[in-house]
Amino acid sequence: MKTNHVFYITIILFSFLFTSCIEQNSDDPNEVYQLWSGREPEKDVKILNGQYWQSAHFTLEYKMYMELYTTPEWLKEFIKINKLEVHTSEIYLPDDAPSWFQPKIGLKAFSSPEDLQGSIYFIDLKTGYLLFHEIQL
Repeated sequence: MKTNHVFYITIILFSFLFTSCIEQNSDDPNEVYQLWSGREPEKDVKILNGQYWQSAHFTLEYKMYMELYTTPEWLKEFIKINKLEVHTSEIYLPDDAPSWFQPKIGLKAFSSPEDLQGSIYFIDLKTGYLLFHEIQL
């Protein structure tokens, strides 16, 4: 009887391990937003472009690019929650960026002093435009 329990526990553990170890990729803007945020886009968020990759590891390792429009209020809250500050050092755009990831002149660059991996946010608070790259490896 004990061997049956051990067998079932082993099956359950392996199924849990392997189902959580699936790489995720998407170029669908709404799906990218959902993978990134864990929820559907709010009605005041219009996603223009997105690209998302997540490793198959059990740790959360991902690279994400997104371009969207939202309200200035949403952006101000986003800056506050993510503790973003105006980026003052030189900006290095990633080599693997999609073709639509082209920061326009006049956008203000932001980053988090807590981020050491190179996430960068280009924001226009007047129009509600946000173009950004997040990386966590």
